[in-house]
Amino acid sequence: MGLNNDRITGAALILAAGLSVLMMAHHPSSAHDAALGQFVHGALIGLIAVTAWGFAHMALRRGLDRPTVLAGLVAYATGVAATIGAATINGFVVTALAARGDIGRDVFLLAWESNQALARLGVVAMGAGFALWSIGWVRQDGWPARALGALGIAAGVVPIVLLLTGTLGMNLAGAILIYAMQSAWIALAGFYLWSGMFTRDLAG
Repeated sequence: MGLNNDRITGAALILAAGLSVLMMAHHPSSAHDAALGQFVHGALIGLIAVTAWGFAHMALRRGLDRPTVLAGLVAYATGVAATIGAATINGFVVTALAARGDIGRDVFLLAWESNQALARLGVVAMGAGFALWSIGWVRQDGWPARALGALGIAAGVVPIVLLLTGTLGMNLAGAILIYAMQSAWIALAGFYLWSGMFTRDLAG
């Protein structure tokens, strides 16, 4: 039963990661493209929820009595809440304001800064979650777990460093690159679950 659930969850993570990149590639550059903006951001919110479900399953299977697993889940949940907030502002609040046509520039600036603050928090918190989870994997026996752990630390830390140093911002181009890095590791984690390696590592 555990292996079957892992396969389902792993496949969901792989699919969600791929579709997230696809949705970001179709992210509109203008708030006036309301229908596309709402579709893309609505889809991204749904995919974030699927990914959160997958990682919650993984964390429960690994054991919340492990400090890094529980801390990683809390950090990731914080990132999920922030990222959904950012997507809601960009996809629904801003498009609704643009449709009104009588909104001043300062209101749009407030919405933009709110979106950016939440998006940055999402990257940092999710990255911290990836790194915390990966600490346990790099300590496990077997190269698959250690490789996943090393790549997870990189996927968590590198976007944070790029963001905090100002090398990348959360504008459209920067966000696509950062989310692509995170999505690549999410897909790898999904494959780790789907392949049965996760179950074998737990048993060992």
